Amino acid sequence: MSLFRYQAINREGKSFHGVIEADSFSGAKEKLRKNQIYVTGVSPIEEQRDELVLSPSLLLEFTRELAQLLRAGLPLYESLVTIEEKYRRHPKHPFFLDLCDHLKGGAYLSLVLKRYQKTFDPIYLSMVQAAEQSGNLAEVFEQLAQLLHKQQGLKKQLLSTLSYPIFLGTFCLLIVGMLFFFIIPSMQELLEGRSLHPLTQLVLNSSKWANAHVPLLIILGCLFPVLFFFFLKKPATALYLQQISFRIPFLKTILLHSSLVRFCRTLALLLGSGIPLLEALAYSRNTLNQLPLEQVIQEAEKKIIEGERLSIALKGAAILPPLVVRMLALAEETGKMQEAFSKLAAIYEEELEKHLAQLTLFLQPVMLMILGGIIGFVVLSILLPLTDVNSFIN
Repeated sequence: MSLFRYQAINREGKSFHGVIEADSFSGAKEKLRKNQIYVTGVSPIEEQRDELVLSPSLLLEFTRELAQLLRAGLPLYESLVTIEEKYRRHPKHPFFLDLCDHLKGGAYLSLVLKRYQKTFDPIYLSMVQAAEQSGNLAEVFEQLAQLLHKQQGLKKQLLSTLSYPIFLGTFCLLIVGMLFFFIIPSMQELLEGRSLHPLTQLVLNSSKWANAHVPLLIILGCLFPVLFFFFLKKPATALYLQQISFRIPFLKTILLHSSLVRFCRTLALLLGSGIPLLEALAYSRNTLNQLPLEQVIQEAEKKIIEGERLSIALKGAAILPPLVVRMLALAEETGKMQEAFSKLAAIYEEELEKHLAQLTLFLQPVMLMILGGIIGFVVLSILLPLTDVNSFIN
């Protein structure tokens, strides 16, 4: 099915435009003719529905603007039309036009959003569907905007923490590459026929091998990231790497806390929207991105179906902090599960920020020492023969 943009005139003589879905150009014209409207133009939209994927920043902006308009008292359709008018010159304008067209025809917003599953995940769709039933769309879209904002903020914080060691590592590779491919080869004639230190001989041999196998190194450099991401997508490889990561104490804490922040915050929003606990657990489990934790939650879901409480189902999981089980047990007695998960998200978000700050302070001197050690080793191996004055005299 393809999307077609059309311009038409209604019975009152007013012109309007919209988007229609059809198998072909002639099919689109036939659908419009059955609607008994006078069509002045039909053109295919080059970007198909499957390719109309909103970026995370655009999704956040759309959710926030829709929440603000609904909170101001505008009806849903009028709010979407207002947003559609703003993005008329945007590359993703057909998406907003398609939303308006289907809502004008009487479709539910959740069903229309479900057509764009690459943009809207099951959590987003389930909260919108629950809001349509309860009538609190404005509040739910505000909560979704906050959730997306915090998720994107957490991702940016993690990336900024990793950007420094990545930058230093890249810089180190560039320096070593210049030494191996330009500086050392230019000095080989000067060092030929002399008795060299084992370190110098090792670096010279490595430089000769690298210069003799440049095409192979280029192929390996391009092939390694592709193979790495290919094997990383396999569940067995991802589980093995995550198990190794969870054996490193400090790294385990950061990974665990970041997963718990996403899980608890999402679960609190879903429970606040009126979604049952078991269904909310199934949706929130996908936000963990850690197979060991997903397996723990999946086992807990089975125990809940058998009649156990969530705190008891999670009690035997050694990977979870004891605070999670204690707060859930207290929340089950008081009936405040949503508040408990919100507090847990706030607690572990604060802990995560503290650990990321410590990691940044720790990585800076360590990476500088590693960078200095690698470059110093190569430079020292080159300078060692130059300090042998007798060899130059002979």
